[in-house]
Amino acid sequence: MNVDPTRRAFLLQAGASLGVMYLGSLTPDLLAQAHAHAKSAAAGEAHGYRFFTPQQAADFDAFSAQIVPTDETPGAREANVVHCTDYLLSVFEPEQQTAVKDAFQALNDQSAKTVPGAKPFAALTPVQQIEVMKAMEKTPAFGLLRAYTLTATFCDAKLGGNKDQVGWKILGFPDTFYYKPPFGYYDAQHDADKEKA
Repeated sequence: MNVDPTRRAFLLQAGASLGVMYLGSLTPDLLAQAHAHAKSAAAGEAHGYRFFTPQQAADFDAFSAQIVPTDETPGAREANVVHCTDYLLSVFEPEQQTAVKDAFQALNDQSAKTVPGAKPFAALTPVQQIEVMKAMEKTPAFGLLRAYTLTATFCDAKLGGNKDQVGWKILGFPDTFYYKPPFGYYDAQHDADKEKA
């Protein structure tokens, strides 16, 4: 995936902000749970979901793979987006569960409108999936599912997404923003932006 510099900067800022938003809520117990949940996902355990039904997980996997596709670089699937989002909705944002269920209903309703007689979104061809997504891209349902895709792709890997830091690698994001004094990545980016101006 070739990401142009403007889009790269936007995704970098958005991904870092969304991921950091959750870090303030982490406790050692929640962090241990996130790691256990990610580990069960990596092991392919059949009952690895806390919130998603198997169909919702399949639909979200297909949706997120269209937002951040796998091509010459890893995408949403390799970033463990489905299991990370399942965890976030179970632990950090259970109040969003109804909205996410409604978003899946809207996704499948749009599938039936766009492709008459269609099965669930995950069963559509990639071309049909893109048609469905274009038809609903200005809706809150699309925005919500897209936001969770981006959050899980670009968040801190401690949350169970961004597996092997694939999201950060897509962006060319250095894994130093928490660790190098005085303020890591943010100062370097600020200085680079000032030089360009």
